[in-house]
Amino acid sequence: MAIAVRTLFETPSKARMSADEYIDFPLSAHKSDLIEGVFVMASPASYRHEIIQGVVHTILRMFVDIRGIGEVLGPNAAFRLSEENAFQPDISFIRADRLYLAEDVYFPGPPDLAVEIISPSSRQYDEVEKRINYGRYGVREYWLIDPIYETIHFFSQAEGELLPIPAEQGVYHSRLLKGFYLRPEWLFPGDDSARPSVLAVARELGILG
Repeated sequence: MAIAVRTLFETPSKARMSADEYIDFPLSAHKSDLIEGVFVMASPASYRHEIIQGVVHTILRMFVDIRGIGEVLGPNAAFRLSEENAFQPDISFIRADRLYLAEDVYFPGPPDLAVEIISPSSRQYDEVEKRINYGRYGVREYWLIDPIYETIHFFSQAEGELLPIPAEQGVYHSRLLKGFYLRPEWLFPGDDSARPSVLAVARELGILG
């Protein structure tokens, strides 16, 4: 008889996989997560998802590299948060003073920044289970980008919870990475507008002269 599970937090213990088992599981080499002991395989990303991921990853990496403050990683970097949670965020940032902790296959702990780009199959996980666990296990900032509803949400760590960072005149400012911000039109330019080039965005952020 099937057991109804409303969220992955209610997964019976007998149905859970450990983080060590997940890391050793061959399919974890592909984009996936272990959420409350449940192996969750990512669906193929949409064209729009990939465009947004590429833009954010590029400008964030330029911002971080030019300041020498850490590393920005892509969607196959795994973070072992707990015995039952190991996540592969779409984009992540690790401060320079924590890079020595990295192991060959995974990072033992949370990223300082996790970025998730919502897809139809990941909405529940990104908005609920992953947000709660990112907060619980020490992620300092969480960005949730929704290509479907064209929204951006920034969250900041507050004693084990991730609380919203209000936008300032429609612009989303990072508290972790001082001077970094996202304008929605950089990701969602609208039907009658062109997306600004990465170089134009980098110049506005002061990355390039």
